[in-house]
This record gives sequence, structure tokens and C-alpha cells, in this order.
Amino acid sequence: MNDEQLIAQLKKRDRNALKTVYIGYKTEFLKFMSRYNADNGVLEDIFQDALIVLYENAQAGKLDALKSTVKTYLFGIGKFMLFKHFRKAKREVPTEETYIFDRYEQTVIEDVYEDDGLSDYQAKLVANFKKLGEKCREILELFYLKGMKLDEITDVQGYESKDVTKSQKSRCLRSLRQLIGKNNG
Repeated sequence: MNDEQLIAQLKKRDRNALKTVYIGYKTEFLKFMSRYNADNGVLEDIFQDALIVLYENAQAGKLDALKSTVKTYLFGIGKFMLFKHFRKAKREVPTEETYIFDRYEQTVIEDVYEDDGLSDYQAKLVANFKKLGEKCREILELFYLKGMKLDEITDVQGYESKDVTKSQKSRCLRSLRQLIGKNNG
């Protein structure tokens, strides 16, 4: 069954289509997400939650013009749910420095699983993030995705002080924004 047929069956509330997605992607989803060092129970819960969002979005017609595969869409939903879980687990009250993006962009990213996939800007963000140097990717991933504090990153990365870590993080953010701006025009 191809993705268009699968979406059509999900819209019709076909449990076999849901079962196909569940069986077809669960193992690969858990393997993919395990690289983020999350508890297997958490990953299983996130997979099931992502599956529900996929199912509901299919029924609401939000997948009718899906630009990615169902698998990519499901994995994207799960990834953003996992990152949201990490943020909640590490910080109760986010600070301004928690966000790589402004509030509007953060809202877009957190709600992507309710949308029709990645926007052009989000796709550019992902593509340009991959162009950053390894050290920049590491520090931004540790801070924004894994929710580590600057002190922890200083220890893990071996920087001299928290101030050096903070400066490095700022330079990396600036580089990312410049890459996005340069490739946007």
C-alpha cells in the first residue's frame, strides 16, 4: 500500500491502515529515536502519541497534500514530541536563552506535528544546521535538544568557563542565522 492509499484508508478510520503504520514503523522509529538517549518506555509512549496525531490529522484532511512520506511525517512528529519532553524534564520555566528561535518560530516548531509537515523555513533551518561545524552542532544540540545547562555543557565539552560556553553558543547561533539568511535570498 502506497502513502496515498494509506492516508485514504486512515481517513476512512480503517484500523488495518493504522495497524500497517504501527507494525511497519514501530521498530525503526524506536531505533531512530534511541540515538537521543531517551528511556525506551518514553519512546514507546511518544510513538503511540505520534501515531494518534498522525491518525487524527489524516482524518482531518491535513495529510491530503502531504509533501513528505508518511514515515517522515510520523518520525518528525515523534522527534518534536521527544524534544518537548526533554525540555519539560529539564526546565520547568523556560528562560529567554532556552530558545534558538523567537517566540513565533518556536511555536511553529512545537506545533509542526499538527501541520502539513515542515515549512520552507523549517526545511532551510534543518539543512543549514547540518552545514554548521561539528562543535557548533554539538553545543546547540546539547543546549536546545537535550536541555543541558551551560555549566553542564562546559564540563562535557571541556570549555574553560561558562562564559566561554555562552560565547561559543552565541557565535553558533549567529552562524546559523547567517547561513539561513544567505541561503534565503
